[in-house]
Amino acid sequence: MMDETDLAIVSALEVQPRADFETLAEVLGYSPATIARRWEGLTQTGEAWVTVSPGYRHHEEGWSAFISIEADAGDQEELAERLCAEPSFASVLLLSGEGQFLLDCFAASAHDLMHLLTRDLPSMPGVVRRKIDPITKIYRFGSQWRSGVLDEPEQQALMRTHARAPTGRQPDGIDIKILEELSTDGRLAWQKIADSVGISAQTAKRRVTQMMSTGSMEFRCDTSTRENLGLQEVIVNWSVPSDAVDAVGAHLAADPMCRVSAQVFGAANLTATLWIHSYDQVQDHEAKVVAIAPRATVADRHVVLRSYKRMGQILNEDGSRNSTVPITWWSTK
Repeated sequence: MMDETDLAIVSALEVQPRADFETLAEVLGYSPATIARRWEGLTQTGEAWVTVSPGYRHHEEGWSAFISIEADAGDQEELAERLCAEPSFASVLLLSGEGQFLLDCFAASAHDLMHLLTRDLPSMPGVVRRKIDPITKIYRFGSQWRSGVLDEPEQQALMRTHARAPTGRQPDGIDIKILEELSTDGRLAWQKIADSVGISAQTAKRRVTQMMSTGSMEFRCDTSTRENLGLQEVIVNWSVPSDAVDAVGAHLAADPMCRVSAQVFGAANLTATLWIHSYDQVQDHEAKVVAIAPRATVADRHVVLRSYKRMGQILNEDGSRNSTVPITWWSTK
């Protein structure tokens, strides 16, 4: 179980996932050795980790969607295992309600995704039907969520931004190998990445910096669901008039309890993933949205019963990390 020191370290890494231990020590007031020892313990037990995820550029040039799958209850566990093994399915959630499974899907193009859905998904056990909601705009990424343990001055002390490059090359085979290494350990030393990929440490760092500045990737720090400060994950899908959807999206992006918000192409055109302490907070969320967009209506609500996989990380039943299936979101063709 995490204590206050562990939570402070994790919160700092939410802001700056690759901050060195000396920088963290200056901000948090612990010794670098203490922070290094604590972080090693958290990663070994699967309670916390740093990984990589698609950056803003993918959502502009690639293809992503939420996929709902209704499945035969008798095949649930076998289906979950098959879904988790697919690299394009970044997250696999078991939901309340009829949808049963919700997938975060990333692909280089709609053609690549359709190939996956028409070739592989139909062969998986227990799939009754599926619904695809293409993501058209992201208002808040999961990597932007903060646990709120650090105060504002501490967060500002850790902030480091990468200037956005207007254009950039498509990640190549070497970049993909680097991303695979960072998927398992987003804090892996540059030299260890270099040794594994067969390049220099300077080249590894330069390529990662370039991928971040062009929006190809970003780092994120996650924790096991059992350690999420007693939070429950819920998903609310909204039907919002087109002239108000951006205003609602901006509101959600600024809401501390909103982990992800996205506009999708469907009758329910806005989805919000909330991490809440009480279901009363969902009512507050809904009241605030309706105040902004009076004609907005809730299409459906779901409680996340279990996270089988989150951003490429296979999770145990208690929410701790078990293993990694690196996400494939860029084509190297």
